[in-house]
Amino acid sequence: MNRILNDSRYKECVERNAVCERSRRFCRHDLRHMLDVARITYMLVLEEGCSVSGTAVTGVPGDPVLLKILGGAGIKYDAAAAGGPGLLVQARELIYAAGLLHDMARWVEYETGEDHAAAGARMAGEVLDRVGFNTAEQKIISTAISEHRTGGPDASLLGQYICRADDLVRPCSRCAARDECYKISRMETAGMLLY
Repeated sequence: MNRILNDSRYKECVERNAVCERSRRFCRHDLRHMLDVARITYMLVLEEGCSVSGTAVTGVPGDPVLLKILGGAGIKYDAAAAGGPGLLVQARELIYAAGLLHDMARWVEYETGEDHAAAGARMAGEVLDRVGFNTAEQKIISTAISEHRTGGPDASLLGQYICRADDLVRPCSRCAARDECYKISRMETAGMLLY
């Protein structure tokens, strides 16, 4: 993840988002937001699809949630890693990459009107390639980025999780601009903070 955070194109996109949102009263699409989306997505996946063994959380071999996230592009669970964190580590890398990159193209929407999810999915590929993700992993991540605004039952599992986390990360119950926000009526966090 540090390779993504230190990628020159990624840093440029985060800065361009900041410039475009300098006077924005609503939630911003900055590094903190993207990192929080990654963290909450990871928590959601852990809560739904992992078991707790002692004090260590480990992915269960054959775990349907993790396998669905990883298997979307043919990634298979490595049985040789069964005693270790293999599946969970693989999923965590994809989850954090998708979370960090999901709003990288928000500035594109401000400047051109193009949907930032579509632009971000396209732009993420160059960063993912440079930092070492393979083609199958890039497909899973880019698909989730393209779906993060709408989620829904037709979206990939990672796309659904990123979409939900993108809403859960917003502290709507404490927001000074909540009365002006068009999303407030559908936000789970309108009444309280959940994560």
